[in-house]
Amino acid sequence: MKVIADPLTRLEAEASNRPVVRRRRPLPGGRAVFGGFLVAVAVVGTVAAQQAASGPPKTRFVVAAAPLVAGRAIRANELTTRPLDLPEPLARRAYQDPGPLIGRVLAATLAQGELLQASALAQRGPAPGEREVSFTADPARSLGQRIAAGDLVDVYATSGQGDGGRTAAVVRSVRVIDRQGRDGSGGFIFTVALGTPDEVQSLVAAAAAGSLTVVRTTAAPPARSAG
Repeated sequence: MKVIADPLTRLEAEASNRPVVRRRRPLPGGRAVFGGFLVAVAVVGTVAAQQAASGPPKTRFVVAAAPLVAGRAIRANELTTRPLDLPEPLARRAYQDPGPLIGRVLAATLAQGELLQASALAQRGPAPGEREVSFTADPARSLGQRIAAGDLVDVYATSGQGDGGRTAAVVRSVRVIDRQGRDGSGGFIFTVALGTPDEVQSLVAAAAAGSLTVVRTTAAPPARSAG
């Protein structure tokens, strides 16, 4: 038998022969497990509530059923509705019923599926400070029934006949507020919005003196001068 004389060496040898005991982490108690379960249930319930709140939109708004070009009156088959979730400011400028929009003139081009807002429609009534004047034009000289409220038009007057006849612009780029009458009924009655007394005088004098021709200029660059 080998004898170890050095006490320090003897202690190290004895320590190396002792079994190593490792402490295990304690398992969570029943109360901790139940608490974790409640937290998980609360998270799932919150997610489910958020998904339910942000479900499919229920309000339908008017959108373009086909590409729409500025300067044209809207036809019935060119609009449809689609369920959309819009913020309040945008919803106030949108439409839910396409019916009242039929015949309105577009001031902006819309892509298919694009939301129709009030800013995309040409103004119908007179603006503050404008003057309303009515005149009669033959359907053959006013594009039949293609001109609608909201359109911009130039008005030309023709006086005399043959070589002695003369045609001149009376007003340019004035907005149509209303149009009454039908083809073959003896003429259309147009009501337009004019900006100055000079425009009013020119149009009234031209309507009394000669034949008027109405040119639709909604899609053309505006001009507010009489020729």
